[in-house]
Amino acid sequence: MPDVKRLDDNTYELDLKGYVCPYPPMYTSRALSKLPRGTTLKVITDNSPSIENIKNVAERAGAKVRGINTREGFWEIIIEL
Repeated sequence: MPDVKRLDDNTYELDLKGYVCPYPPMYTSRALSKLPRGTTLKVITDNSPSIENIKNVAERAGAKVRGINTREGFWEIIIEL
């Protein structure tokens, strides 16, 4: 599993570039289960079909997707726990 990188006290990043389904939603689910409430997870993916699946995983975990930022060649999904 890719490492969850701590960016600051309340923000973490999970870089999933290069992974295709089912791995991005699976790794996102694992990361969300380990992080405390009140934190933000930035999931980075370059696999567009994974975006909707990651959103669904976040909602099932009781988290909220606060935004999806499009970057050159990848997406950053902001999830608030």
